[in-house]
Amino acid sequence: MEVVVALSILAVTFVVLLGLRNHDILQHQEARTMTRATLLAQKKISEVEMAGFPSLGVIAGDFPEPDDRFNWTQTVSTTPFDFAREVNIAVTWREGERQESVVLVTFVVDEKS
Repeated sequence: MEVVVALSILAVTFVVLLGLRNHDILQHQEARTMTRATLLAQKKISEVEMAGFPSLGVIAGDFPEPDDRFNWTQTVSTTPFDFAREVNIAVTWREGERQESVVLVTFVVDEKS
């Protein structure tokens, strides 16, 4: 009887550990995707900063392979100062049925002012 109880406890423990392992794998994949999206958003911000003082408005696009599952949206808006613009870069992707996103914000200053 003791052996049966011990085997039952061991079986339940293995099932729980396997479930935790699977959960850990999913969390690791989500963290990698979030990191990649953040790096892509930082790249877009660098492109905006290198291009100079941005025009107001919204533009969007897709990233080329191997990042073609990600989309980006750039929103440039005014600030209380004429010489500065607020730039929002949103990188979005589908995670199963959910749509996930990372949004980075920066301010670009007109060097001529």
